Amino acid sequence: MINLIRQIENEGINKNQLYIYFLGQSGYVLKFKGFIIYIDPYLTDYIENPLGPHEKKMRRSFPSPIDPMTITKCDAIICTHSHLDHMDPWTINKIDTDFKLLTSIGAYEKSEVKISKSRIIFLYPNKKVSIGEINIIPFSAAHYKLSDNLGRPDCLSILIQWKGKNLFFWGDGIRYEGQYELLSDYNFEYFFAPINGRDKKREKEGIIGNIRENELAEFCSNLSIKHIIPNHYDLFINNSGSVDYFTKEVEIRNPNQSIITMNHGDKIEI
Repeated sequence: MINLIRQIENEGINKNQLYIYFLGQSGYVLKFKGFIIYIDPYLTDYIENPLGPHEKKMRRSFPSPIDPMTITKCDAIICTHSHLDHMDPWTINKIDTDFKLLTSIGAYEKSEVKISKSRIIFLYPNKKVSIGEINIIPFSAAHYKLSDNLGRPDCLSILIQWKGKNLFFWGDGIRYEGQYELLSDYNFEYFFAPINGRDKKREKEGIIGNIRENELAEFCSNLSIKHIIPNHYDLFINNSGSVDYFTKEVEIRNPNQSIITMNHGDKIEI
């Protein structure tokens, strides 16, 4: 664990570089020159722990690659929604820096995260937030609904723009009417999206599913994407997806499409 956090925090980088590290599930670390962002970090065993929800079926298939208490450089955390594998209170509450938390107001109010409201930036669909050279544009995500019981946008997808490059982080969700029109004007350098799908068995167990492998392949085939990175299939055995199936479905529709498969601890250099 300590080797990855040392790499993230100490590895040299210049102002024209961006490193993206994969934490597993939908978690990423984006390292810019002088600035580090965590996206949907789940770095504990909170979900399965007897002191947490104690969901015995939701056991981690691998240990956390980082102990959140060892993090000393974190300027911002983006959480796409309140599900515990995306907005883990034990992870966020253990990171001892003055980071800004960017999330929807609905997600924050449903969470057990405890930080000062002065450090929270609430995200709203289609309203850009800028942090230095980085633009963050949230989009509505349907997991399965587009709003919470108060009618507020809840689950979000995140577009990060940096030096003319567009990086899209789906978080969780399924397709919804009008989503393609929202994204069709962009050329995506990297497109990070879930492939664990959904079915009646998991839904009966209370697991809200995501877009299926073939559905994502079809959706991406109509967008301009340089690299697709599938995720949300590696952490929980009972809520997984198939990279091989996704790859075959993409090859049918767009044989020249680049797919990058990342294991936790892997890094992309831009």
